[in-house]
Amino acid sequence: MVQMWLVLAHLLFFLIGQVQGSVSNMFAVTGTRAVLRCPYISVAPMVLAVWNISAKNGAACLLAYRADTNETKSVNCSERMTWESRPDYDPSLQIHPVKLADEGTYMCEVVNSDGSFYETYALTVLVPPEVTLTYENSEIALCRASAGKPAALISWVPTNGHSIENKVHHPNGTVTTVSRIYWNNSTTITMSCLITHPTMNRTLSIDLSPKSPIFQYVMIVAFSCVAVGVLGGVILYRALKYRASRLSGSAYVSTVVNKTRNDIRLQSRTQKINTVYSSIVSDGIYENYRVQNTYKCH
Repeated sequence: MVQMWLVLAHLLFFLIGQVQGSVSNMFAVTGTRAVLRCPYISVAPMVLAVWNISAKNGAACLLAYRADTNETKSVNCSERMTWESRPDYDPSLQIHPVKLADEGTYMCEVVNSDGSFYETYALTVLVPPEVTLTYENSEIALCRASAGKPAALISWVPTNGHSIENKVHHPNGTVTTVSRIYWNNSTTITMSCLITHPTMNRTLSIDLSPKSPIFQYVMIVAFSCVAVGVLGGVILYRALKYRASRLSGSAYVSTVVNKTRNDIRLQSRTQKINTVYSSIVSDGIYENYRVQNTYKCH
């Protein structure tokens, strides 16, 4: 019964407000706290306070306070929508945290013995965009302001390049702004992207100097190529040095002779000698040699 009375009172006050009232524009940023004030009333005791909320997405709720029974009612309202303090003292509405779905029309009706008072707000919810600045390739920078409401504005400094801007509209009312710039001045050191939005002003910059990511990438590739070349040269040098040492530094001969009766039997044993002195040694061996007997070698 009480709830029905509240609904009927709300409808009556709503009709009065539509005939007599004006609408105040109010803005709130997602994630923050918003407070909507009821109209000033005289010192006479308050009888009734009602908040009627019609969201832009079609949802509706009713928040009411009845002084004679000290009773509050909330019909289809989010838990984020509460009285800022005691409704008998200050019936202002608090929304915390604000969400995009809270956008819509808010009307406060206050009744006391002096009459009816009302205040109507058109609440617009602002959404800060997420901003990024990246390289798309070696000659194109991409500045993006994602899912902002309203759409963000993007400009470039310096303006010596050719920029192209696109906007993508999302179903929830947010907009993504994308701007690409093609720079044509090789002497430019820094390219800056300026994002302008009611909730923020941001400046992002890309370094085009030798310390920039593109230059570092090129240098990494160059140093890698040099390292591979040096390593290959070292390997080739060692291979050639090893081959030269094999050709000029060693030889292997059989030097052990076993004599058994009239036979000479050679046993091969490998040893390393210097080939520089091999001819001298050979001459020394056969210098006083005279053939007196014929030996059979095995």
